[in-house]
Amino acid sequence: MNSARSNNHIVLSVNGIAKSYGEIEALTDLSFEVRAGEIVGLLGPNGAGKTTAIRILTTILPASRGHFSVMDIPDSQPEKIRALIGVLPESNGFPLHMTGANFLTYMGQLYGQSRSQANEKARDLLRLFGLEKAADGRITTYSRGMKQRLAIARALINDPKVLFLDEPTLGFDPKGQKEMLDVISKAAEVSQVAVILSSHLLEVVEAVCNRVIILHHGRMISEGSVADIKQQVSVPHTCRIQMPAETIPTAISVLSTLAGISAQHHNNHKDELIVSIDGASDNGEMNTVLQHLIQANIPIEGFTKDSVRLSDAFLSMIEEGN
Repeated sequence: MNSARSNNHIVLSVNGIAKSYGEIEALTDLSFEVRAGEIVGLLGPNGAGKTTAIRILTTILPASRGHFSVMDIPDSQPEKIRALIGVLPESNGFPLHMTGANFLTYMGQLYGQSRSQANEKARDLLRLFGLEKAADGRITTYSRGMKQRLAIARALINDPKVLFLDEPTLGFDPKGQKEMLDVISKAAEVSQVAVILSSHLLEVVEAVCNRVIILHHGRMISEGSVADIKQQVSVPHTCRIQMPAETIPTAISVLSTLAGISAQHHNNHKDELIVSIDGASDNGEMNTVLQHLIQANIPIEGFTKDSVRLSDAFLSMIEEGN
């Protein structure tokens, strides 16, 4: 995970932005700040307000109320803000007849760079995203993953202060996904660009984000580090205990007497018992489980504690918010 330094200056400040469509409020009083080099995950189910928030912050939509600023430039000056941000939309369109290098050079020139400056920047980005060998090939020959890399390179062509990424790992296999997350982390750390990342893949958010903002029904329902989010909800903790297969029935009987604890045995793991502990926040209940098994003279051959996943916490918060 990227680790932004706490003393980095604030580059994006959002204060009570909201968006209404008649009587329907798609976004309500959203406020947060993002510092240089920080990667913030924007999460929520479909219709939560993520797209509306990104469209407002990228000056595509005006807010119904509230305001925001980028590098202290207020949203009343959208043209200046657009020069300071980079955007990767979920769906990308490209002039397929152009080469990757020509396309990025052209985009750089649109931001006021000279042709030589834009071409140099384009080559650097193509190298960074592993597209150096395909730089002079037509975009129509690029794979889906290559086009996604090119799209992120385009979003960085103007050296933005804030980078908005909507589903940045779309179209990648697991190896390509990891490589892309490494590039995003490196861009945040080296270039000190602030990143707002929206993704339905919670493992992506968990792997790369410093902080997470969860939206539901247009409202922020939680905000904090991934560890903070996990601690805010009461979800079952699980552990896997290995023991002789013949002792499994006795172990289940022993643990059935303990409140808030359930034990399951799956036939494909003859010597393993899966124990769930409701809302455990520390190791106390786990120790109680092991003590009872030992007192019942059940040999413990192995013990593995499963960590709470961000997806578990996310789903619990969404269910509570319905």
